[in-house]
Amino acid sequence: MSDSAEGKDWIEIGRWVAEVQTISSDRSAYPLAADSLLAGDEKGMPPGVSVAAVVRSLLDSAIDDLSAALDSISPGKIHPVGIATLTRGAVELAGLGMWVLTGSKRQGRQQRALRVAHDSAFNAARFFRGLADSSGTPMPVREESVQAAELRTEACDQIVAAAARLGIKKTTVTARLDRTGHLQEVDKARDTDFLQKWQLCSGYAHGLAWAAEFFNRHLYTHEMEGGGRLQGAQLPADRALAMLGWGRHAIEELQGTFTAGRTAMPGWGDDATLFSGRPEKAGKLFPGRSFEHIDMPD
Repeated sequence: MSDSAEGKDWIEIGRWVAEVQTISSDRSAYPLAADSLLAGDEKGMPPGVSVAAVVRSLLDSAIDDLSAALDSISPGKIHPVGIATLTRGAVELAGLGMWVLTGSKRQGRQQRALRVAHDSAFNAARFFRGLADSSGTPMPVREESVQAAELRTEACDQIVAAAARLGIKKTTVTARLDRTGHLQEVDKARDTDFLQKWQLCSGYAHGLAWAAEFFNRHLYTHEMEGGGRLQGAQLPADRALAMLGWGRHAIEELQGTFTAGRTAMPGWGDDATLFSGRPEKAGKLFPGRSFEHIDMPD
């Protein structure tokens, strides 16, 4: 396969994944220019939480998911559910990062970053409380879980307090994340189709027959002894490669917009929107990179 065009594509995505994973392992990667939009977004945010930090975390996780998906493939063996599940994670996490950056103006980005951080802390607090209350949890773990729940609850309170200081409504920060809805918002703003790809990968992850029937290549139909029919299919290499490409595309979209937000933009104020849905703006600011959209305020 390595001598074919498809083989070259496998080599290329392997090279690309290794490259972005190396960047993600560098703590100093993705610096913010002092006069960039995202550096300005730091103002008023609580300790440990910022738009850039939230996006960086989502980007690194998306890259890790896609790297794991690629690593799960060995010569002659492709795990369709594993690849799809990990690619789904990459698309979802990158999409959520794009949703944060696509927020309207500075306050919109800050509100969405706070919402992601609050959702994480809230769910962690609930998990640790449940662990502490479980009779099957060893006593030392219970004690640690109580402390962990308290720390996450304090983090939630700090996020809500910061939102109030920034003039952001509490309900917009404490609302549960709607990942399906957020991907829909991103698709509408950016003219992408991340939701559809995420749904197909989710079908594999949840064992829904329609996903494999649609995307796998049919091999056989087996009449089971005593009744019932078993459909046999496999995820061929070219379609597995296409699936990995979906994750790559989502990550590159987030990388590009993140780069735009980190770039020096002297004179831009709180009304600057990182992505406006107006592609013609991108060509002027970043020729040849249409996914880096920035809209200057009038």
